[in-house]
Amino acid sequence: MTNSISLSSSPVSLSPATTERVAGRIPLDAIEREQARRHHLRFMQTTWARPSPMIVGQHTRAICARIDRAITDYRAGRSTYLIVMVPFRHGKSEIVSRYLPVHFLGLFPDEEVLVATYAQDLADGFSRFGRALIRGDRYRELFPDIEISDESAAVHHWELRDRLGSFSGSGLGGTMTGRGYACGVLDDYHKDRQDAESQAIRESNWTSFTESFLTRRAPVSVTLIAASPWGVDDIIGRIRKAMRDDPDFPRFEILRWPAMGDEYEGGYLFLDRFSPEWYRQQFATLGTYAAAGLLQCEPVARAGNMLKTDRVEILDALPEKLSLLWVRAWDLASTEKQVAKSDPDWTAGAWMAVEYRPEPGLPEPLPHLWVRDMVRGRWAAPERDRRIEQTAMSDGPEVRVGTESVAGYKDTYERLAEVLMGKRVVEKVTPPGDLLVRVSPLEPIFEAGHVHLLRGDWNQPFLSEATEYPRGAHDDQVAALVTGYEMIASRPLPRLSFL
Repeated sequence: MTNSISLSSSPVSLSPATTERVAGRIPLDAIEREQARRHHLRFMQTTWARPSPMIVGQHTRAICARIDRAITDYRAGRSTYLIVMVPFRHGKSEIVSRYLPVHFLGLFPDEEVLVATYAQDLADGFSRFGRALIRGDRYRELFPDIEISDESAAVHHWELRDRLGSFSGSGLGGTMTGRGYACGVLDDYHKDRQDAESQAIRESNWTSFTESFLTRRAPVSVTLIAASPWGVDDIIGRIRKAMRDDPDFPRFEILRWPAMGDEYEGGYLFLDRFSPEWYRQQFATLGTYAAAGLLQCEPVARAGNMLKTDRVEILDALPEKLSLLWVRAWDLASTEKQVAKSDPDWTAGAWMAVEYRPEPGLPEPLPHLWVRDMVRGRWAAPERDRRIEQTAMSDGPEVRVGTESVAGYKDTYERLAEVLMGKRVVEKVTPPGDLLVRVSPLEPIFEAGHVHLLRGDWNQPFLSEATEYPRGAHDDQVAALVTGYEMIASRPLPRLSFL
């Protein structure tokens, strides 16, 4: 855990009488008002606008105490550059994106606040929350002179009445021209794994951060980044590199709060809110690679290959009581580029099911992959079509057939539907991204040893390809497996184990 905050530096806990006042039942006295204005944690507790009680963890106190010091430094003419890394669902957005902007405006009503995140609609949500907080009774007790100048102002930008202060919210990559900040917050710059794995999006985010966001800061400012990091090449990773390479780059202080650590009582960061079972399930669901960033807040570079095939189970027979939705998912080598190269791609069809099996100590079941068969071959179109039809007839009508349908591969679906017309209904799968992103949900399933194959001649070719992915020469069988997983996982039907 990287931090320089003493937990004793945070405000003391609320007394029962003060709790009654914070809840809005008793007006605050002068000392309580001053405490709430001065300390960010106390400000949040006093103006808390959620229907559920505010739960304060050790990281909550430390982050708020560091914000208090940043505000003190701002008054003294010193800038702050701060990165806060905490796991998802641990309250970082409450602290820095919902409550800090309006707290800062209350203290400095002639200054500008800018909040940026991965999407404009999320920034607009922070804006709406802040406006509602300012209109609340408790906020008016603390800062009676603060009012929004025009209730009809655009949600992404509003100003304070009779003061120079303003709030601006922007999606990263959106228009920030004409806006500035004395307090600037960047909260969650990636939406999902697909964004995080995209080199183009990472480059765009870095350009927007350095050329648009950072250039908006005042000569003295507070710059705060709050995120669950996705990878070593995201904005935080690039800031770390820039600080190593260039002594003139702003020197960001990093507060890191991993989800699990020996330094925590009970082994986990926020047991006041989440149970050990919740944490264990998150680690099991994400797998080592994703959990390193999103939970432990210390992402690692991909080392070797993604799918841990050494833990795959090969069975001589499937369990008799295994009753699941079975699919045959096809990846067709149908484009000219695929079939004309010196080492042509394969057509592959995975016959598979997904079972959700309860695990001891975990509140939710975890997925298991069952693969009954994998058909593949380098066939000319007529032979390929004959093999597909023959396979569908052999599998039986209860086995659903599907393939991906997306730009560049729409002819794949159309061809498969034509081949099986009158025999089977072919389902379309619209991939959520490129194959590297789509494989990510399978990583923890392989890692946990939850992949089960029916013994057959196809086992070794499949395992060899999966072991080498994404660095191997071919990915056709992996693509078929992913397409089948997506066919099943996206269905609204209950996915239960019958074992």
